[in-house]
Amino acid sequence: MLAPGPEGRTNAGLPTQTLVESIVQSERLASVGAGRGQYERSPRGRSLRLILTIVASLLPATALGAMPDIRFSAASVEVGDVRMEKVRCELAGLRRFAMRFEHLAGPGETYLPEGLALTGALDLLALEEEAFALTARLESRGLEARLSLREDERGFLVRLDSSAQPLAGIARWPGLPGQVNWLRSGLLGFDVSYRQPVQGPGAWSWLVNIEDLGFDSPDGRFAGEGLDLELRGNWPDFDAAAVTLQGGVKSGELLIDDFYRDFASAGIESRADLRWNDAELQVDNFRLGDGDALLVDGRLRLDLSGKVQGQDRWAVEIDRLELDFPGAYRRYLEPMAAAWTLNGLEVTGHVTWRGQWASGDLVSGDLVVSDFSAVDTRRNRFAVTGLEAHMRPGDHSFDSRLGWRGLLLGRINLGAGEAALASEPGAVALLEPLTLEMLGGSVELDTLKVILPGGRSDGSGEPDVLLRARIHDLDMGEVTRALDWPEFTGVISGEIPGVSLDDGVLAVDGEIHFDVFGGRVALKNVSMERPFGVLPSLAADVTVTDLDLDQLTRTFSFGRIAGRLDGYVRDLRMLDWEPVAFEGWLGTPARQGEPNDISRQAVNHLTTIGGGSATAALTGPLMRMFSSFSYRRLGLGCHLQNNVCALRGLREDEASVLILEGAGVPKITIRAFNRSVDWPQMVANLAAVSSDNPVQFGKPTDP
Repeated sequence: MLAPGPEGRTNAGLPTQTLVESIVQSERLASVGAGRGQYERSPRGRSLRLILTIVASLLPATALGAMPDIRFSAASVEVGDVRMEKVRCELAGLRRFAMRFEHLAGPGETYLPEGLALTGALDLLALEEEAFALTARLESRGLEARLSLREDERGFLVRLDSSAQPLAGIARWPGLPGQVNWLRSGLLGFDVSYRQPVQGPGAWSWLVNIEDLGFDSPDGRFAGEGLDLELRGNWPDFDAAAVTLQGGVKSGELLIDDFYRDFASAGIESRADLRWNDAELQVDNFRLGDGDALLVDGRLRLDLSGKVQGQDRWAVEIDRLELDFPGAYRRYLEPMAAAWTLNGLEVTGHVTWRGQWASGDLVSGDLVVSDFSAVDTRRNRFAVTGLEAHMRPGDHSFDSRLGWRGLLLGRINLGAGEAALASEPGAVALLEPLTLEMLGGSVELDTLKVILPGGRSDGSGEPDVLLRARIHDLDMGEVTRALDWPEFTGVISGEIPGVSLDDGVLAVDGEIHFDVFGGRVALKNVSMERPFGVLPSLAADVTVTDLDLDQLTRTFSFGRIAGRLDGYVRDLRMLDWEPVAFEGWLGTPARQGEPNDISRQAVNHLTTIGGGSATAALTGPLMRMFSSFSYRRLGLGCHLQNNVCALRGLREDEASVLILEGAGVPKITIRAFNRSVDWPQMVANLAAVSSDNPVQFGKPTDP
């Protein structure tokens, strides 16, 4: 530290009188209000001028290196709201310097990186009567920068700048979060300055560039490669509670969970004005732009005390949100839609939106969809073209409507249509029933409601759907052709009492029933997960009542079987549309008292699939005279688990199960002697039967 020596000199070698005169002169300069303006009239300006004058007074007339070493230490040093603890400073000949401290605390006792060390060298130090200039090179933990200070008749300027500094050096700073260890590459450049003019308030400004940024998290959820980022900002003097920020991403690739973006085709630019006080944070003039894909203008209010304009916590107002397709789909929606296998679509059109949110609830909005089309060219599951919509949620005086020029589900063409909508904040529903003509009949949608993510009644990040519908006289020939099933005739009618899609799980309320093959098929306890995603799963209970076996067997080329059929499939579980477990039974109902006919072809197929043989040899001379036989009843059950079907029949003994009980003369009986059947093989055999191909049962025998 500086102190008078034995001959009235400081330990820097200057006469004490010279130092005192310099300090007095500095105080005089700082107190001349009319000549120096607001900057030097302020306490901060007077202190800076005083420090600079003291430093300059220590300089001898010779080179800087002629000065003796100066050392300084303090338990703490406070500058405004910032406090440094255990401070040590060294100055070697007024050219080389070093500073270290153990702790750096900001306002509110917020501690910043600990154990920071700063070293450097002075390149220039010059003092004139009304001007001062200093430049120095700084280094700390592998990062280098240049510091410059200047004071003249225009005011005071301090600037810190650097370029092409490896970001790996930041990872070595103590006290930083562990995420800095994700860094793999990157170069940092910055230019930070504070200017205090003679008249008016001072201001901070900065420009930060990061080039070739690369990082990845250990779990692979977050990653970046070759990212080029820029951040610019302005902050009025220390006491101002307002900042203007501008920045963007110019190039590179970014992964954040399910979101992936390649910035090679276009970058992102954004800006915002931030203002704050003890009660509220305001973000005004916010704009986010991404070339021909996305534009967002809006503002945000964050209540720091608990209320925002009568609402809890926060409020957002979007003045304009524009999505242009295909750019918006490819850059933002497709990566997230891939989880629902909705990637690879051809999407065109334009969407605009404006609205307000308050604490998670949509308050109001205006949505316009123009000439929107989405075609599943990769999987050919659906296509919608020429979609037009205009909705104002919550505005009951406005007629919200939705229309389309073309709608295709698989091979089912629904044509053009239009619907009146009841639109509420966060939800949209049919205002009146909608009838869709299709497949020779019609489907009437009595209820269709979609609760959007963020809606007042939605607690998830996915849309919820409610549906109630009726099916009228669909032509089974057209249905089977559209679904690429074996073709059969008849009509299908039914009712879907209620379907909901909640958090990705589709569930059916009540019973869905269809009138088909002269009888009825009913489904209960239906639920489905990931219906459009990877490995969709289905659970259901199925009841079959009074099906006409003649219609059913002729349809699938099994061979004719007359009579009726009842049955069930309980606890059905399907994965990727393949059964993995169930308890099933199909058989002759007890109410059918009279025998019925079964053809020779059907007997052969039942015999072969059952793994047994008929009691009468069908190939004998007498049996060749018969093309059909009588049977009293038939029944076949299966308990499927782990790809093994455990068979059961009408009766069982130690060696076999009875599948078909004959009647009359000649009397035939069909038994299955293999009670445990490989399920994939059984399915393959049934497919072969329906196409008149040879049937294989069990493992092939050696020739």
